[in-house]
Amino acid sequence: MIAIIGAMEQEVEALRQRMRSVERKTISKVSISSGILADHEVILMKSGVGKGEAAMATTILLEHFPISAIINIGTAGGLHEAQQVLDVVISKQVVQHDFDTTAIDGESGKGLYFNADAHLIALCEETIASGAYQTWVGQVASGDRFVAGKDCLQSLLQAYPQAMCAEMEAGAIAQVAAHYQIPFVVIRSLSDVAANPDSHMDFPVYVEQASKRSAAFCEAIVAQL
Repeated sequence: MIAIIGAMEQEVEALRQRMRSVERKTISKVSISSGILADHEVILMKSGVGKGEAAMATTILLEHFPISAIINIGTAGGLHEAQQVLDVVISKQVVQHDFDTTAIDGESGKGLYFNADAHLIALCEETIASGAYQTWVGQVASGDRFVAGKDCLQSLLQAYPQAMCAEMEAGAIAQVAAHYQIPFVVIRSLSDVAANPDSHMDFPVYVEQASKRSAAFCEAIVAQL
C-alpha cells in the first residue's frame, strides 16, 4: 500500500479530490484518508506542520498500515535565483538542516542525511519530465523554520550549498521511513523562491496552485507504480 503525506490541508485536499471511494478517519488525532488513486489503493495523511508533527504522524501511520512506499508531496520554498514559482523539486537526498551537534562532534555533527529511493526518484523524473515542467533533482533541506529573508537564505546555502528547496517536514518523514526501512521520495512544487525578487514571500498566493500541481504529479507517478 502506498502512503502519500502532505503537511497542510490545502496539500492533502488537492489530492483527495483526485481519489475515489474515499474513507476518512482519525487515528490518535491524525487525519487519514484511504481510497483509490489511479487504480491503486492508497493512504493519504495530513501530518501537520513541522518535523515533530511529521515524525509523530508518520510513526502512527506505519504502525497501523502495511505501507510499501511513501511519497511526501506538497509545497516548498525555492532557494536559487534561477528557480520559478511552481517549478518541481524531486528529492535525491533530504537533510535536516537544523540538526547541529558540531559543538561536541565537529563537522560530522552538522545535519542528518537520508537518501531517497533510487527507483522512486527515476520514476518521478520520467513521469514529471514528460510534462515539460522545470524540474530540479537534488537535496531537500528540512527544518523547523520558514526560510525567509536574505540573511536566513544565505546562512542556509552557506551550510548546505547543494540544497534545492527548503521545507519543514521531509526530514522527519525520511528519518521515520529509514527506521522502518520503507522507501520514500519527496516531490515538492515551489510556492515561493526566496532568492528570486519576483516571487519572494508569495507563499499565500501560490500555495493552492502549487498544491494542485503537486497532487497532479503524484497521481501520475502512482499510476506508474
